[in-house]
Amino acid sequence: MNIPLRIVGILLRVLNVLLLPLVKFVGGSKRRTPFPEIRNEMLQLRTEDVVRAYIQRIREVNPLINAVVEERFAAALEEAKKADELIASAQTIWLIKTYPLLGVPFTVKESCALKGAPLTGGSLSRRSVKASVDGEAVANLRASGCIPLLVSNTPEYCLSWESYNHVTGRTLNPYDSRRTAGGSSGGEGALIGAGASLFGVGSDVAGSIRVPSLFNGIFGHKPTADVISIKDHFPNSTDPKFRNLLTVGPMSRYAKDLPTLVHVMAGDRASKLRLDETVYTRDIRIHYLEDFGFNLALPSVDEEIKIAMFRAVQYFKDHGLHTERADLEHVGEVLEIALCKLQALEDVPDIFENRKNPKEKHSLLLELGKAMIGKSQFTLAGVVFNILFNTKYLFSREEQQHYLKLADNLKQQIIDTLGTDGVLFLPSYPTAAPRHYQSFGYVTGVTYSMLFNALGLPGTQVPLGFNKQGLPIGIQVVAAPYQDRLGMCIARELEAAFGGWRAPQ
Repeated sequence: MNIPLRIVGILLRVLNVLLLPLVKFVGGSKRRTPFPEIRNEMLQLRTEDVVRAYIQRIREVNPLINAVVEERFAAALEEAKKADELIASAQTIWLIKTYPLLGVPFTVKESCALKGAPLTGGSLSRRSVKASVDGEAVANLRASGCIPLLVSNTPEYCLSWESYNHVTGRTLNPYDSRRTAGGSSGGEGALIGAGASLFGVGSDVAGSIRVPSLFNGIFGHKPTADVISIKDHFPNSTDPKFRNLLTVGPMSRYAKDLPTLVHVMAGDRASKLRLDETVYTRDIRIHYLEDFGFNLALPSVDEEIKIAMFRAVQYFKDHGLHTERADLEHVGEVLEIALCKLQALEDVPDIFENRKNPKEKHSLLLELGKAMIGKSQFTLAGVVFNILFNTKYLFSREEQQHYLKLADNLKQQIIDTLGTDGVLFLPSYPTAAPRHYQSFGYVTGVTYSMLFNALGLPGTQVPLGFNKQGLPIGIQVVAAPYQDRLGMCIARELEAAFGGWRAPQ
């Protein structure tokens, strides 16, 4: 039976009249009490408010830590205002898909390249150099809506674990200004640890994300090799092997931010890490190694760091996870393994390079002597490590091949041990932050982090409280290649259990 549309319309209007009393009864009378006002200012924050808050914090703390190379506060505020305008005018679903991190401020290690900002490498000969483009990881963050605030300090050519150079000076640790903020991402570590940045872009060729993250009480993730692009990083190398050693990654106050940041920074390569897959902590196996055994070449691991690791292991054991001490081969030769990987590079960045006069030559011994008495245009650390990385005579060809083979064997053993559901706990570094100038005495301690650059494995630095001196301590969580999500999952669990980042007092 066909009913004309006009009759249907009339029937619906009659039904509406009949239901009106019921609608009034259910809906009740108009609300007489005033609607609750917004009392928490956090609910009304604009992007501009957040950016201004971080700018104010940076201005408060930077005189105490000297971490900023150059700021771009005026430009950041303009970008924040545009973000607020976009939020007010655009549809939420479109915004989330197009700009998932719209309006989030961040900071950038100078070497990672922020367009228009200095790219000096902490070198006097490059002090006028500016980045012509964003590094790829920085570009991916900006494309997601993030707002860069500044570029932060590094050692000269990133060749030290103390962030000092003759251009910007020395960066200080926010927990104790007498101590190093680490390097080479020390400026980032100090700013984030001081609560002056939510997260930052760092880079890591020999612990340069994880060590300063440890010293400054924050989280830092060194991804699987060649997942996040190192394009336009300075220094760099034409040797393809360099992509297996140097990685770009996030440093953050909060562990829960790491997967999102890695996903955005990796761009099209993020799918390799399967970060969108659900990870259940209860399914992860915990292996641990408190040190590399007795080795005169390595500093001893502080007992407080070992105790913190054992507490973390016990926490997971109490929650039903499988835990066991790792039994790895060749741990007595990890220093040689790591150094051989570095020395196998064919094109090593040279701090003595003169862009204006490429033919200019420097006497290594003369520059070393001048640097020791503070009369060189180059830093002492820069000269020492430049000599170390350019010297091919620490190992004979036979020894080098031997250690490179050991590296392959050790990597395979770790992969076989961890599989797709296991992680390995180790110290990120044997001690809490040393005093300034003590870094040389503890330099081989970076072997604990540098080894995993040499092997191309992901590692996540996790803060685990403080030692008796009030300095941050922690461990790194290592996983097999492309299993980064496991380490970051464990980091979130440890953050919840042990408190994560805590502001300097």
